[in-house]
Amino acid sequence: MDSIRHQVETSAERLDKYLSEVKIATSRSEAARWIEDGFVEIGGKVIRKPSQQVRVGEEILIRKPALKAMDLTPKVLDLEVFFEDKDLLVLNKPAGLVVHPGAGNYDLSLVHGLLHHCKDELSGIGGVERPGIVHRLDKGTSGVMVVAKSDFAHQELSRQFQNHEVVKIYKALVLGEITKSEQTLIHLMKRSELNRKKFVVNQKKGKQAITHVSVLRRTERVSFVSVRIETGRTHQIRVHLSHIGHPILGDETYGGTKKLTRFSEDEKTFVRDLNRPLLHSYSLSFKHPKTKLELTFEAPLSPDFEEALRRFLP
Repeated sequence: MDSIRHQVETSAERLDKYLSEVKIATSRSEAARWIEDGFVEIGGKVIRKPSQQVRVGEEILIRKPALKAMDLTPKVLDLEVFFEDKDLLVLNKPAGLVVHPGAGNYDLSLVHGLLHHCKDELSGIGGVERPGIVHRLDKGTSGVMVVAKSDFAHQELSRQFQNHEVVKIYKALVLGEITKSEQTLIHLMKRSELNRKKFVVNQKKGKQAITHVSVLRRTERVSFVSVRIETGRTHQIRVHLSHIGHPILGDETYGGTKKLTRFSEDEKTFVRDLNRPLLHSYSLSFKHPKTKLELTFEAPLSPDFEEALRRFLP
């Protein structure tokens, strides 16, 4: 375990942000993990809140955790790659595939496929179980993702995501007719106290989530929408659309398989058999970490999404 001592030169900064800006941590998320795991001290006291404010003259001690040995087995996955160079990779994630290993999904994830595809060319910033992972999509969400192959790319892409410089556009098929053609949803979101796997809109507590919704096509039964998000809260689009009474079709967690009274029995079976929300990461725009060129990638809708459009919006 390596130790670093640092004296604070500027104040009124969050500890996680400060550590990333003075290049002690390679990213704010990495700094937050160190803090939450008890590896950071200020004035001899262990700090576990990434939001802790730092002050000029304070001495920070960082006991950097040793890197764990890689224990994930690379696996061959049929990855649809849109673009790849020495710094990054852009791909089309299929629905049903988790991004990184976790409870119940430790043996197969996108990371397992990336380890095989990229060999040793993945950023280590994400840690042993999340190498190269700059952002993530839910298991049931399909579409375009960017992965960092170098630590420099990981740090720069993370900065773009944190500063809301990345343009993220999704498409979704939701229950019911959304009457407003354009609307912006701004709410606080937090984890549900009743169901820890869900997130909810809260009037007083949580992190701000900003979602822009545009209706592309609609009927009395469903609406096909384009969604641009400024923030990246967990389940943000799913929570916001459910909150306004239009859960994503197939989203069992947030009500997308209920209230199907306008649907035939065959259509109800189709919706329930989707086993995932019809949410698709359609477009991703960002600047290349090294060349600074503006890049935009679009992923075609998945077959089950196309089939749903044929059924409900012929």
